[in-house]
Amino acid sequence: MINIYCADIGNYSSITALKGEKPRVMRSVFLDVTYTSARDIATDDSPSVKLDNKILVLGERATKQKNPQTAAERDKKLPEFVKPFTLAGLRSDFDGTVRFLVPERSQWDEDTIRQTLIADHQVAVNGSSYKHKIRNVEFYLETDVAVVNAYKTEKLDSEGDTLAIDIGGGTTNYCVMTPNGEVLTRRSIPKVGGVSLANDIINSDLMQSYAKRDNVAFKVAKMMDSIADGSLTYGRKYDFSSVFPGLLENWFNALMDSITTAANDYLADVTNIMLIGGCANLVRHKLSAKPGFYIPVDPHLSNIQALLAM
Repeated sequence: MINIYCADIGNYSSITALKGEKPRVMRSVFLDVTYTSARDIATDDSPSVKLDNKILVLGERATKQKNPQTAAERDKKLPEFVKPFTLAGLRSDFDGTVRFLVPERSQWDEDTIRQTLIADHQVAVNGSSYKHKIRNVEFYLETDVAVVNAYKTEKLDSEGDTLAIDIGGGTTNYCVMTPNGEVLTRRSIPKVGGVSLANDIINSDLMQSYAKRDNVAFKVAKMMDSIADGSLTYGRKYDFSSVFPGLLENWFNALMDSITTAANDYLADVTNIMLIGGCANLVRHKLSAKPGFYIPVDPHLSNIQALLAM
């Protein structure tokens, strides 16, 4: 039997899962602490990783340190992100194939990821050493796999097509798919998603007044955390709950308008609108009672769960 390991390296969070196990979620932020003393107690979902003679802190702990590297602000396809976040999810020796999710097919990106991963790797996670032999990397399109799985599990009306919108941290993907799996149109939109909403909040009059008053600079990654955890407070004292509902409404309406305008030629037979990705929960209250809309229980896990079900 071939070992299969699934990886979804995202701009906000990275999700990995060995087939037969539960997905592991980490924030897509790392800090190189090889030559510093900025090391605190490692945790399971925010580990310390020793790889290629470097010591990295991944996840939530990295966001609290100075000058962390964030996928949302750089590029999640870079080898320095792909390699540690993929390997950190494995907590036993591995020999097999990686199923890797991508927003769109790109020979250049896929070749880079293959060259990064297909090899023998020695890695230490939270002090435990592992040996991994990755023999092959298979690529699957985000969103597409989730829609196919939703039709298969009868979560969608099989009498009509589906407009699926995958709202991630830094990228929004959409496609229109028929019940038999034919994709009528597809697009991946960079720099839209949680990052753009975070920037809208940072640039609001309220947050700028805080910045001017206290001479502080607000970071996108930390703002995204404040949205995701539901606190609507940046740090301990910068509350933006008063402006958030209006900014969220404007952000989502603009996103939907742009997608439905671009996909208009394919919407006549659409009976399902499926929202997945880390930001889908932000509009659950707005859409859950509307007919034709479907948001899974854990929308951020939809793609990886579809891969695991294959």
